[in-house]
Amino acid sequence: MDYAVFRTRTTTTTRSGGFLSILVRLLAVAVAGIALLAMMLIGLFVLLPLLLAGGTALYFYLRRRVRRARPHPQDGVIDAEYTIIEHR
Repeated sequence: MDYAVFRTRTTTTTRSGGFLSILVRLLAVAVAGIALLAMMLIGLFVLLPLLLAGGTALYFYLRRRVRRARPHPQDGVIDAEYTIIEHR
């Protein structure tokens, strides 16, 4: 069997991780952590309030449009439909 792990590793002996390679790995992990934290904070404190405000504004806008589209009764007459249910 031929796995990707075997292809990425070299067959020659390499020196063990020195101080510089450990430092580079720690720096890469720290940068990735800071980037992930920044994305989370931006999403939580910027995008979420914008989405909530936009959803609320859209709700009120559509509710107003629906109310304006309905025909209003004339002279204070209430137009309603009634359903009569007979009980025996």
